[in-house]
Formats: sequence, structure tokens, C-alpha cells
Amino acid sequence: MAMNRRTFNVSALGLAGLPLVSARLLHAQADASAKAEKTLTLLHFTDTHAQLETHPDYLPGETPAFQSMGGFARLKSAIDREIAAASGPVFVADGGDEFQGSGPAAWSEGEVILEPLNTLGADVFVPGNWEPVYGPQRFRELMRRLKAQVTCFNFHDKTTGKRLFAPAAVIEKLGIRVAFVGITDLKASERHSPFEYEGLDTTQISGLRQFVEEVRAKERVDVVVGLFHTGLTVARYLARQVQGFDVILSGHTHERTARPIREGKVIIVESAAMGSFLGRLDLTLDGQGRITNHQFKLLPVKAEEYPENPAVKRTVDAALAPHRQRASSVVARTLTPIMRYDVLETNADDFITDAIRETTKVDIAFSNGFRFGIPIPAGNLTIGDLWNLLPMDARVKTGWVTGHQLRAYLENELELVYSQDAEKLSGGWGPRASGMTMWYEVRAKKGNRVREVRVGGALLKDDQRYSVASCERREEPLEIVCRIRDVKDVEFSPTMLHASLIAYLQKHSVISPRREGRAYAIDLAPVVFSQDAVVSDGQRGAYAG
Repeated sequence: MAMNRRTFNVSALGLAGLPLVSARLLHAQADASAKAEKTLTLLHFTDTHAQLETHPDYLPGETPAFQSMGGFARLKSAIDREIAAASGPVFVADGGDEFQGSGPAAWSEGEVILEPLNTLGADVFVPGNWEPVYGPQRFRELMRRLKAQVTCFNFHDKTTGKRLFAPAAVIEKLGIRVAFVGITDLKASERHSPFEYEGLDTTQISGLRQFVEEVRAKERVDVVVGLFHTGLTVARYLARQVQGFDVILSGHTHERTARPIREGKVIIVESAAMGSFLGRLDLTLDGQGRITNHQFKLLPVKAEEYPENPAVKRTVDAALAPHRQRASSVVARTLTPIMRYDVLETNADDFITDAIRETTKVDIAFSNGFRFGIPIPAGNLTIGDLWNLLPMDARVKTGWVTGHQLRAYLENELELVYSQDAEKLSGGWGPRASGMTMWYEVRAKKGNRVREVRVGGALLKDDQRYSVASCERREEPLEIVCRIRDVKDVEFSPTMLHASLIAYLQKHSVISPRREGRAYAIDLAPVVFSQDAVVSDGQRGAYAG
């Protein structure tokens, strides 16, 4: 008991009342503890979506709002600068969705991305949901040729049941061991086209908690990092469920976390997209391996602050050289910037769906709620710009549905975007449409969010037929159009998707797309940039942009 009282007194009084020998002992213990401290740095980029060169990006609240950012050569300079400034070992993590997102990437089936990506020097890589866009065989080939260690716990071969990649990558630098556990979008194999994910499965996540515990114990690692391409809200959910991670580096939803989010003891960040930002997370560990301090910076990779790395610049130029003439061909002019950021509606998708509806002459044209696509400033509109917005081509389907079908489809899509159950969330921001306006309530129960739908200005009627159009997804059943099931009298338009855009622009050589209120949530602000801020409890205001 005396020892307990004396210990309490030491804590309360500090050194003032201690005998000299005790003070010296305490100093020695403090020195030993300080010497046992370890520091390390995690650098994280994700979702560059094939944006190899410096491009405009949108920084709301800054002047000017559009600034030149990113590009692999500048991103490499940012990575090198942060490595030089770090006091301990640096681990560079790539969060995926790198091989899809531009015309040159699509035209070369990802080949233009491979060598530039390897020059960035990432230690570890998790495949994003768009990595298999060119088919499973090409996906496997690209992953084999990466220099980074590819890790994913939940990417399986359907036939064998085996994982395609190691579920974790353990990397040691300067005596510090870090385990990276990769997780990709759990619903990717269900939501993408059958062609892209033929024979692949991303849905199996059972055993994750036990696996994380075993990695920590058996590999004697200092830190366990979840390298997730699941979206921020799902990453937060998994942190609560598993609780064995120290850090989660999140990707997929392109969120810009200005400061770390905590779920219990787990530190979570998401480092935006398009190569416009680099995340830096510094960790301090005590002698028992506990994280005692952490600092996070979301670094904007602005052209004025980071020069291009000459070697990476040469690699990028060589990769893009065969495609520059095609990509730079001017097809029209836009008087307004074309952007795709808002969760509710974007003028990029308004333009795309207007073009499809006009060329197919249907009541409603749909587009998936893609997140990718850098801003296009007012001025010339090129082939490359169109492929940045739609980095794929496809046949266009037309058919008809009833109002009842349409309402059910919208309710289902809204549940996938706004569900309070993280397990039900899926990628994307819901359908975008031309010819239809929709008012809904985000926080209503499943199946009861839609408040009003109008088609051509008239209220939706359940028993009325409405013609619809959207792009084909390879190898899906004919009667599915933009995930609307049981569409009747489905036919293929004679014009491909990009040909439809070109035909529209030939007729409308000068455009000025604006948000028109086609999708309005009655319980949200008019403009919403963060999906997680809507569906998660707490952490509001934790986002830059």
C-alpha cells in the first residue's frame, strides 16, 4: 500500500519532493522511453484515374477556384520532398483506381499508365474497383507488372475460391515493420459489368478481424494499416467492426479529409483524387508500440509549388505521344466550366444525358453517377476532355418502363447512395438524367425517399410508359438498361455513346451547361461535396472542399 501511495504522489508532485536517487531513476526511465520512441511517415495517394499530366482542379473558397494541380511528374516531386523532410522511414501507399479515367488509358487498355505509375515509387498498391475495366485477363497482367506489392484481402477467383493477391504486405524500413491490409470495394463485382468482373468476386470479407489479429501477432509489426478502396463511410464502418487497425488509408469516394477522423483508436484519412493531393500521416510510437502522437496534412499538389520531375515527365510524354493528336482534337466550345463534384447533380452529367436524349429521342436519358472527371474550364472542348468525363465507349440501349418501375429503380439507387447501413452502400452518386426531375428526402426510410418525380414537366404516373436510354454494360442481359431491370422492347441505337456526344456537339457547337435542379434533396444543402458528411453520424466539417 505504501508503494501505491508513493506512486500516486510521484504522479501528483513531479520531481520536487523526491529523493535525489529517485529523481535520477525517473530521469533515466524517461530517457530510455524517449530512446524507444519510433517515428514513421505514411504517404498516400489514390484515385488518380489516369490523369498523368497537370490539369485544372476545383478548390472551393480559394482564389482562383480553378488551379493547375497534379500530374505524375509533380506528384513525384511532392513525394520526394516529403520523404526528404521526414525524420523516420517513409512508406508510400497507392489506394487504386489508377488505370482508368482518360482516353489514352482506355485506348491502350491501361498501358500508358503502367510505367509512369511505377516511377512514383509506391511500396504497396490495392486494386480499385475500376482496375478490371479492360477485362479480368488484362487486369491480372497489369497487376503482375506493377513494381509495388499488390495486396487485397477480398479479391477472389470464383472458380477456385483463392485470393488473387496476398491479403497483406509486410514492409520493413529502418527497423520499423508495417503491415498493409488491402480491401477493395466490396460490391464491385456485383455492380460493375459482367465482362469486367467475369470470374472475380470482391464480396467475401469474413475472417478479417481474426486475420488482422494474426498479422499483428505473427509478423510482430509495429503498425497495421488498412489500405482501403471502399469509400470513407465503409472504411469507418469496418474500423468499428474490426478494431484491429491502427490506421486506415481510404480511397474510392474521392473525399478530401482536412484532418484525421477517429473511430475509437483507429485513425482514418482519405487523400482526395486525380493526383491533385498527397496525404501525409506522421506517427509516433512509444516503447510499447502504442501510437502516442499523429499529425496529418492533405497537401495540394499545385503546379506553382511543385516542379515536374524531369525523369517522370519524360516517361509520361513517351507514354502519351501516340495519343496526343487524337486527344487534342477540338470538337466544340463551352462557355461555362464543366464539372463533376456535386453528389446531387452535375452539369457534366446534364450535358451527357442531354446529348443521349436528343440523339435517341427518348423521354429520359440516364447516366451513372460517376465520380471521376477533372473540371473542364470554359473554352475549347476536346476529344480528350470528353474521354476524361466518359473514359469508355459503349452501344446505347433504348426501351420503355412504367412509372412504377422507374420509381422503384430510383428508390433502390438512393438507398445505395444514402443508406444509414454502411453494408448497403455502393459506389457512385446515383443516377443522373435528362428529361426527368426528382425531389427526395435523404433521411427518410428505405423505399420512401422519393417525394416527387416529373418527366417532361408532368408528374410521374405509375401505369404510364416512359421511353429510356443509356449505355450498354458489356455482357449484361439485354433487358437491363443502366441497372433498370425488365426494360421492354430494348434495342440498340445505331450510334455509340461517344458518337452521340460528337453528333450533339456538331449541332450545338457552343454549349453552356448549368445545374438545373434535376435532382433536389429537400433535407440537404443545394450543393453537397461529401457523401460521408451526409450518411455518417458526426465528423461534420472535417472535409476540405
